[in-house]
Amino acid sequence: MKPATQLVAVAKDLYGWSSLHPQWKVLFNSYALRTPAGVLLVDPRQPAAPVVRQLAQLGAPAAILLTNANHDRDAAWFRRRFDVQIYAHEKAQPECDTKIDVPVLDGERLPGGVTALYLPGASAGETAFYCRRAGGLLLLGDVLVNPSATGLALLPEQYLEDRAQAVASLQRLRTLKFQVATFAHGAPLLPAAQAHIVKFLNQLHQRKRRT
Repeated sequence: MKPATQLVAVAKDLYGWSSLHPQWKVLFNSYALRTPAGVLLVDPRQPAAPVVRQLAQLGAPAAILLTNANHDRDAAWFRRRFDVQIYAHEKAQPECDTKIDVPVLDGERLPGGVTALYLPGASAGETAFYCRRAGGLLLLGDVLVNPSATGLALLPEQYLEDRAQAVASLQRLRTLKFQVATFAHGAPLLPAAQAHIVKFLNQLHQRKRRT
């Protein structure tokens, strides 16, 4: 994949950069969230040099957050470049190619006031990161994708560890308040991201009842 050449402002204090997989035609997204504690880098892929400089201008990185074991990507490069630690759920480490510095538990409060939400059933150690800033931000990994042409969808069946468990895990998103949701693959949702996701979960439930 070619390195990303643009840093895009997604919402207040939230920035993203993307690379298109040439074979799969899927976006691989990375994000930077600016917080009072520093910048949080989420599932980072190494972008082109101008974007690296733009990221540095956002402020000193405080942590690298991985949403699952498969999203270590270029985390080790960012760790060396900015001298920060990599955080991921404790169940991600056995299947992650990169050493995790700080194993994370469900509900744990992380740097910058972000809360880890463990969502088992998708990829190993699947975790979303939530904060209440700017009406609520939710940074998702693989469990949901948002291809612009088709809208929200579960991760394809062949990649899910347990579909029923993944659907059950997503129900906890109903209780959160968030205006913005991002995905490792696909376009961000805003505003009213929670309403869109709850509608999708209701549709999943209705399909299950019909079958």
